[in-house]
Amino acid sequence: MALWEVSFRAQYDYPFIQMSARHPGIPISMWCIWGRELLQVPTQDERELAAIAKEIGKAGRVIDKWIEAQEARIFMLRCTCDLYEKSPWNVWGNYEFVDAPPAVYQDGWGYFRVLSFEQEQTKELFRDFNALGRAELIRKREIPLNFLPSSVWVNSLFADLTGKQMDALLKAHRYGYYASPREVTTESIARSLGVSRSTYEEHLRKAENRIMASLIPYLQLFAAAEKRPEPVLEKTTVPAPEAESSDA
Repeated sequence: MALWEVSFRAQYDYPFIQMSARHPGIPISMWCIWGRELLQVPTQDERELAAIAKEIGKAGRVIDKWIEAQEARIFMLRCTCDLYEKSPWNVWGNYEFVDAPPAVYQDGWGYFRVLSFEQEQTKELFRDFNALGRAELIRKREIPLNFLPSSVWVNSLFADLTGKQMDALLKAHRYGYYASPREVTTESIARSLGVSRSTYEEHLRKAENRIMASLIPYLQLFAAAEKRPEPVLEKTTVPAPEAESSDA
C-alpha cells in the first residue's frame, strides 16, 4: 500500500483566496480542525491588519484573536465549511483526502497539500477544482509509510501549563526574548507586567521545562526515523610518554 502526497494550488471564488488577492505579498496560513479555523496573518502593518481583520470578519465569525505572535496576528474563527459549499475541505473530503496543514492563501491563489492512499482519485480532485476555477499541480509523490506524518496534539503539550506560565511564555516571544540576538531581558518583561524578575523567571522556566518534557518523546521518535548509522571509530593506542634520558 502506498501513500500519496499531492501539492497543488487553486484559484476560484472562495473568500480567503479572494482576500489574498487584495493583499498581495502576505501569505495567510489556515489550519482547520475541530470546528475551528485558525488564521495566521504575518504582517505588523496596522493598516493592512485592520483591512484584513475586517475581511476575515465578513468571511466568518471571529471568536478570538491574539497579538502575542511577534511577527503575525492570529485569528480564531468558527469553521466556515458549512457556510461555503466550495470550501477546499469540502471538495477533497468527497474523495477522502486528508489535508496536511496549513493551507496558504497568497496573491489570489490557495496552496494546499493533501494525502491519500488512492492515487487514481487525484484526477477527480482536479476535475472538481477546475470546474470551480483553475487548479495547477505543484508536486505529486509517493511517501513511504514509515514517513507517515504524525500529529502532536496541543493538549499533550500545553495541558499542564498554568495561565501565568502560558502568559509568561507568550510575552517572552512577543517582546523578542527568543530572538537572536535577544531583544529584551526578563527584567524588562517583568517590570512591564508589574512583577519581580524572580517571579517572572520562575513562571517562564517552568513553562519551558514542561513544554520540553512533552516534546522530547516526539523528538526522540523523529530522531530515530532520521538517524543515520554513525561512523565506527577505530580504536587507537596512545603511546606511553618516553622516559626522560638520564644523559643530560
